[in-house]
Amino acid sequence: MMRTPMVAWLVGVSLLSGALGHGTYQKLFPNGDKVMRNGVAWPAVGHMSPGHTPDKNPFGLAFSAAGHEWTTQLCQEDSDGDGQTNGLELGDPLCEWTPGSIPARTEDISHPGFSDSVTAAADTGAASAPGASGTVLP
Repeated sequence: MMRTPMVAWLVGVSLLSGALGHGTYQKLFPNGDKVMRNGVAWPAVGHMSPGHTPDKNPFGLAFSAAGHEWTTQLCQEDSDGDGQTNGLELGDPLCEWTPGSIPARTEDISHPGFSDSVTAAADTGAASAPGASGTVLP
């Protein structure tokens, strides 16, 4: 009889920790709280849906591989293969952002985990990595 309340408590704690985790991770890369995909806010930036799912999108996989840190390499990568670097999509085209600072751009933030989400912001070209021009390719 004690198992049912314990299981319910564990499920509740698990759901709560997942929800709280998004806010924590959002602060570890630029504009984490402003990511949009086709006009929809996407708080679980590294996941396949706006809410928490176990499945990660390409940016989520890359962010995990980078130790949950915003590195120059992660910034310069094009995780979703849309021709724009993660840095350009998240408002840090020069890969200069550090946690707690204001990104170079805070508007027109696109999703670095889905190729159908791109920014119209101009690319400075400084964050381009091999194979990622930072601009939308024709």
